[in-house]
Amino acid sequence: MTGIGGNSYSTSALPAIASGQDALSSSAQQLSQDAQALANPDNQNATAPLTNATQSNLLTQAGAEIISTSNEMLGTLLDVFA
Repeated sequence: MTGIGGNSYSTSALPAIASGQDALSSSAQQLSQDAQALANPDNQNATAPLTNATQSNLLTQAGAEIISTSNEMLGTLLDVFA
């Protein structure tokens, strides 16, 4: 991304967006592990993976909300300084 004055920005320059992306990545990894545990025929206890899947869903929602709020805040700052 190129910023004002030709400065180049990455998501590492935007900690809130990077934080949201980390949350999405973590939830996807956790959900994948839980799906594998549920698909394992030797797994007698499905309670833990199902509980973790619910937590993954909440983490996904939180990460998406972080990114959305950050985008709104950046838009507001651009409106104020434009």
